[in-house]
Amino acid sequence: MMTMERTQEMQRCMDDCCSCMAMCSETMMMCMKNGMSMSAEMMCMMQDCSDMCDMAMKCLMRMSPMCPKVCGMCAEMCMSCATMCEKMANGNEMMMRCAEMCRRCADSCTKMSKMPMAA
Repeated sequence: MMTMERTQEMQRCMDDCCSCMAMCSETMMMCMKNGMSMSAEMMCMMQDCSDMCDMAMKCLMRMSPMCPKVCGMCAEMCMSCATMCEKMANGNEMMMRCAEMCRRCADSCTKMSKMPMAA
């Protein structure tokens, strides 16, 4: 039986994944719209991060036994994206908020990656 604390942590992780997914997509669109130069590598990283967050969120929603592995990969992706956002930020507030959201999601996903799921 699942404890209430675990349910709250799962919900927090799902919320963080959803927020990070949206933030990466919005930041990428804002940069393109404002003519900010983004390397193909950066655009790919932001899209990959957004997609990985979506996958982790969906795995958590259905309590997949693969959640620990998926969340571990999501945490790694989010940390890489955060690092790239910080390097590219150059005073851009939205890029810094994106990096912050990626780090928050990485923390949540790291916690979930250490929780076993029932098969």
